[in-house]
Amino acid sequence: MFEIEVVRKSNRTSLLISSLAANIAAIALLLIMVLGPSTASARRLPTPENFRVTAQTAYTVTVAWSPPPNNSGDFNYYLSGAYGVTPAVLPKTATSHTFDRLHSGNQYWLFIYAKDAGGNTSGTVSATTRTLLDTTPPSTGPVITVTEVGSNYVSLSWTPAQDDCPFLAYQVSVNGDSYTAPSPNLSATLRFLQPQTAYTLTVRGRDEGHFWSPFSSPVTVTTLPPNPNDHSPPTTPANLCAYSLDGFTEMQIQWTQSTDDFDAQANIRYDVYVNGVFQDVLFGSGGPIPEYGVFGENTIEVIATDTAGNASPPATTTLFIP
Repeated sequence: MFEIEVVRKSNRTSLLISSLAANIAAIALLLIMVLGPSTASARRLPTPENFRVTAQTAYTVTVAWSPPPNNSGDFNYYLSGAYGVTPAVLPKTATSHTFDRLHSGNQYWLFIYAKDAGGNTSGTVSATTRTLLDTTPPSTGPVITVTEVGSNYVSLSWTPAQDDCPFLAYQVSVNGDSYTAPSPNLSATLRFLQPQTAYTLTVRGRDEGHFWSPFSSPVTVTTLPPNPNDHSPPTTPANLCAYSLDGFTEMQIQWTQSTDDFDAQANIRYDVYVNGVFQDVLFGSGGPIPEYGVFGENTIEVIATDTAGNASPPATTTLFIP
C-alpha cells in the first residue's frame, strides 16, 4: 500500500513538472513571436568575409571584401585602423574602400565590421599592410601671389605644388636664400625686411620622400618707405602676466595686444625680455609663450613696436619662482 501511494505522488509530481515546462515553453514562444529573437547569436550580423588589401601607393591603401549573404538585414560597414587612419562608414552594398592621406612607408592595421541601426554588430576582421615609399618628386612648383606689402614686411600666399603627397611642406626663399623653415602652410609673412628695398621671392614644396618640387617662378617686390606721418607708438601691452609650474623655472607669458593709429594688430611687433635679457619676438599675438626664468624674483617686460619703428613704454610684471 505504501509503495502504491509513493508511485501515485511521483506521478502527480511528474505531471506538475511536465505541465509547468509546457507553460514555460508556450510563454517563451509567445515572447519570441512578439519581441523577436533576443539572443546574441540571433542578432549577430554576418562578419565581412575575404577582407583584403588590393592596392597601395605611398599615401593610399585600397581594401575589398565579399558581398554579404542574401537576407542578412540592413546595416552599414564601419572601417578604420591604427596610426592616423580616417574612419569611414559605408552602405551594405559597398565592397571596397580606399584609405587616403596616409604616410609614406608606414605600416597600418586596418579593420572592418558591420553594424545596424539597433547597435548590433558583426565580428571584426582586419588586415595589415605597409604603404610604399615615395620615389617621385612633385611635378610642378607653386604659384606665388603677393597679398600685402609694408615697409618691413611682405605677405604672400601660393598654390600647392602638384604631387600625390598630401603633406607637402613649403619653404620660402628670399634673393635665393632660404628664409623660412619648411611648413605645411600655404601662406607666410616675411618680417625683418628693409624699407624701400627690392626682394625676389620663390617657394618650393617638399614631399615625404624628401623630394623637392621645382621652384615657383620668381616674384620681385619692393617694400614701402616708412610712414612719414606715423610718429606715435602703439599702446603699451595690457594685462601682462606670467605663471610657472611648481618646481620649474619655465614660465608662460601672455598679454593683451596693443593697438596703433596706423598699423593693424597683426603687424605690431612684441619684444619680450626676462630679467633684462631679450628672449623672444612675436608679431600680432599676445601669447602665451614659454620662457625660462630663475628661481627667485623674475622681471618680465614686453615692448610693442609699429612698422615705423615707434616703440611703446614697456609693460612690466614680476614673477617669484620658489
